Amino acid sequence: MDQRRIKLEVAIYGAVAFAALLASYSAFRPVRDALVLDGDLDQIPWLFLATFVAVSVVSPMWSALLTKHSRPRAVPVAFHVFVACEIGFFLAVRAQIAPVSVGHVFYVWSAVFNLFVVSVFWSLLADLLGPGAARQLYGPIAAGGTIGTFVGPLLTRTLVGTIGAAGVLLMSALLLELAVICVYGVQRAAVGLDRGTGPARDDEPQKSAGGALTGIAYVAKSPYLSAIAGYVLCTSCAATFLYLQQLGIVKAAIPARAARTEFLASIELWTSGVALILQTLIARPALGKLGPGIVLVVLPLVQLAGISVFATSPSLAVIAVVLVIGRASTHGLTRPARELLFTVVSRDEKYRAKNAIDTIAYRFGDVGSSWLYTGLLATSGGSSVLVGATILLVATWIRFAFRAGAGFRQRVTKELPP
Repeated sequence: MDQRRIKLEVAIYGAVAFAALLASYSAFRPVRDALVLDGDLDQIPWLFLATFVAVSVVSPMWSALLTKHSRPRAVPVAFHVFVACEIGFFLAVRAQIAPVSVGHVFYVWSAVFNLFVVSVFWSLLADLLGPGAARQLYGPIAAGGTIGTFVGPLLTRTLVGTIGAAGVLLMSALLLELAVICVYGVQRAAVGLDRGTGPARDDEPQKSAGGALTGIAYVAKSPYLSAIAGYVLCTSCAATFLYLQQLGIVKAAIPARAARTEFLASIELWTSGVALILQTLIARPALGKLGPGIVLVVLPLVQLAGISVFATSPSLAVIAVVLVIGRASTHGLTRPARELLFTVVSRDEKYRAKNAIDTIAYRFGDVGSSWLYTGLLATSGGSSVLVGATILLVATWIRFAFRAGAGFRQRVTKELPP
């Protein structure tokens, strides 16, 4: 079959799958964040700690699952598990069982959902595509996800008055099942794809040897994977700084829950629009000409500017602009570039090491930076100290970006052993 036709089919199935996946998540995200603001913001670091503990359990469970199921088949299985969880939350919310406790559990679960399902989806793509095809297709597929971030909040805003919060959870489960159908489509279409250069995979066993901690061991042994993990850790720290700043200003400025939800949903929609432009017009040529290392440097510089501006001029308007630009850069440029890095590692690393990086490393950054943020603001310097810490963070962040980019260039020119 013509390679252009195969790539088009992979791109369509992949884009629709990612759209359904992110629509599933973004449908309930504004409500989740609005509910958190009803409580004490001092509890947020504890929720981050609970999330870190949860992903530290889920990631080894995923690694262990790969010893019993073939890697491509394990992805739909994982999605089905999350669908079952959503149905459970739907029943609990509808029956109004322990609303406060269920709300806290749901907050932690939703954070695990976001990191885990996105991570394993890109693991599958990295497995099925080679570096050459990934450079061409990651931008359009990521753009499909951005469309999903439009669809999710719009469906919620349109239907929540009729179906209620519980109905939104059931709707989210249906969207995730649509993603599973399209994942099967991606797998079928990618069979005839010319992967080009990259690590061999056809002679690798469908089931993985090793144990629950194999993914963490891969990261510890590989300087390349360690650089990616460092980049993700820095990304999480900066995102948490902005998130906590956002919560404080929004809670003080907008007392009503409905108004908060509307404001947060508006930020999501603007973010999606800007990210879609970056994904469709800039991501592909930038990755093709500059490579992932240079593209990864954009986000640290954007976040440094954003945190500095907001620390000196905190307001709703400023936080809205900073969040839109930062999140759009993350989804529009950083996500395709970072996922491209995993196309040149062994097949088992794509599933196990990548998941450990995307979940445990990211949530460890959340926990550490949330407590660090609280400590920095408590000092006499306050905002100035926070900006100074951000400068050091960004310098380290950029170093990891260059190390990962250099490792990618070295690996893409030769085949790696399985």
